[in-house]
Amino acid sequence: MKKTFLLCAFSICFFGNINGQCSPNFLFTSLGIPGVYPPELPVPGVPMVGMDDGAVGSTYSQILTLVVLEDTTMDVASFLPTSAVTTMNLAGISTVMSLDVNYVTFDVSGLPNGISYTCDQNNCEYLAGVDGCISVGGTPTQGGNFAVPVNMTINAQIPPIIDPILGTTVFAGMAVDVPSFPAVEYDLFIDGATTISEVTQKKSLYPNPTANKAILSLLLTSDVLVFNILGKEVLKANDFKGELVLSKNDLGKGIFYVMVKSDNKTETIKLIIK
Repeated sequence: MKKTFLLCAFSICFFGNINGQCSPNFLFTSLGIPGVYPPELPVPGVPMVGMDDGAVGSTYSQILTLVVLEDTTMDVASFLPTSAVTTMNLAGISTVMSLDVNYVTFDVSGLPNGISYTCDQNNCEYLAGVDGCISVGGTPTQGGNFAVPVNMTINAQIPPIIDPILGTTVFAGMAVDVPSFPAVEYDLFIDGATTISEVTQKKSLYPNPTANKAILSLLLTSDVLVFNILGKEVLKANDFKGELVLSKNDLGKGIFYVMVKSDNKTETIKLIIK
């Protein structure tokens, strides 16, 4: 029986993964903390924050990593018959309990016209503990600031509830859907007037990859933060404008994330120093 269940579970994971348009970011899955990444707000040890900005008429692409939880704690009183809750209260059984998660379903809303999303699992449904990703992309046809929530619906298993004194079954147990809620809400900016060349002129990082040093050129006053692959801050420059030298002598070799904050926008650029 156990082997049959494992085979079925494997089949669901394998055949369900038919989209295959993205891969989860190891930097986030290695954290082991359930959620949707990159985070919208800064998190210690995590260099990438929020969704990238875009521009009308320009191809947009963003990968969201999903770290799916395996259990959750909640008050199950609203899912139980009144008689069961009354019996539990009399028996001193708490209605707040830890539940195993069967699966989690995600959806993305609020995207501007021209941008859509796909998941690497059918119907964006993920078995407990199975990490995944959402590919957001397209060519936006409208500009502005967009609130983009990534909503999560949890299907959890309420276990059988036994009266500890009488030994009788208070509730037989069942699977329930927890009402959908935003796991994260991104602020997505789509520039409706700026062309690709104008965006490029405002900030550039070259050469990249580099064997010695790279120049970060900024036409707008910005705050600059540089993180290594482990998420440790290795360089910081506030209110900077002009050319900032990022050298191997100062940073060492490896992969770095250069975060540039200006005009209420944040952009992260991957830098490779060989």
